Amino acid sequence: MGVGVLVNPDNTILAAGGFIIQLMPGTDDETIAKIEQRLSQVEPISKLIQKGLTPEEILEEVLGEKPEILETMPVRFHCPCSKERFETAILGLGKKEIQDMIEEDGQAEAVCHFCNEKYLFTKEELEGLRDQTTR
Repeated sequence: MGVGVLVNPDNTILAAGGFIIQLMPGTDDETIAKIEQRLSQVEPISKLIQKGLTPEEILEEVLGEKPEILETMPVRFHCPCSKERFETAILGLGKKEIQDMIEEDGQAEAVCHFCNEKYLFTKEELEGLRDQTTR
């Protein structure tokens, strides 16, 4: 595994990235030694990114040979959060806790810790959740 970050003097990020090498079952000791030896000679990943190398070129640099790319897929950010997931979490709090939220604020705001999406639950929604729970 390799990770790196190059920081500008003004503390902005110049280059950042990483890679992980996962051995397949049955990889022989000679191949493992070759990869470890190669990794000890490779420039830091952030330097390779700063130079403008593509992921394929970085892979070639890390492995020391041109790999056969079997498949590629675009990288995208996806957070599976939803209001329904937060409803389930609120239901798990139980009637008393939900009633306390209704009495204290008259609403509730839940924030996903992964993507920072905010979900607002009105008094009516909280009352509906309170009435659904058996705890």
